[in-house]
Amino acid sequence: MASPELEVSSGVPLYRQIMGILRAEITEGRIAADEPMTEEKLLARFGVSRAPIRQALNELAGEGFVYRKQGRGTFPVLGARVERPADLKSGNLYRYLADRGLRPTSDVAGIERIAAPAPIARRLGLADDELVLHFTRIIALDGRPFADNDIYIRSPQDFAPSEEDLKDGGSAFALLERDYGITLDRAEHEAWATAATPEHAAALRVAEGSPLLVIDTVFYTKGGLAAGWRSAVHRPEEFKFHFVTDV
Repeated sequence: MASPELEVSSGVPLYRQIMGILRAEITEGRIAADEPMTEEKLLARFGVSRAPIRQALNELAGEGFVYRKQGRGTFPVLGARVERPADLKSGNLYRYLADRGLRPTSDVAGIERIAAPAPIARRLGLADDELVLHFTRIIALDGRPFADNDIYIRSPQDFAPSEEDLKDGGSAFALLERDYGITLDRAEHEAWATAATPEHAAALRVAEGSPLLVIDTVFYTKGGLAAGWRSAVHRPEEFKFHFVTDV
């Protein structure tokens, strides 16, 4: 008999349900790193045939959540849960996370048009009286905060997206391209480690002073104009930024 953890009549394949349960337990640290996730244990736990167990473990291995040791079994992967590809375009992270089955959600707040702080104004080459669109976005995976984003966008003064427009993967840059023909061409990134401020600690549900990964990005249009700035703060154990350089 299938485990009550599974909803047999839901229409969701059993292997995908098992994947979701195990992925959440790995992400939340509820599976010991040195305890093998054997097929026999999972068969006894979920009460299903071997096929969905094997498919779930294969899919989790492909996503980087587990790895196999020959003769010992399958173990959870410590470290980054999300590896952002070098060729992933700006605005596509949410879809990428959703495609991996990580169930992202996005909360947008504080939409306003303001004068950018001096360091950001210099990076964007703003005139003294130029106002930019500002908002914050917190992305969560399976209900757990994943990234705390602070965003400034150079845009026409009548560009005024709502929280509804931007939530759950809505991209301000996609709206600018659709409504104004403003298209991004490239982005420059800076990454470093820092300690969690009280604000970031509250947003990401970590202890104040915990290590965090910061990635600041300047976005440029096809004409070479600096179009926006974003600071994304991540739990370092959950995110890996992959990049490629010319040699």
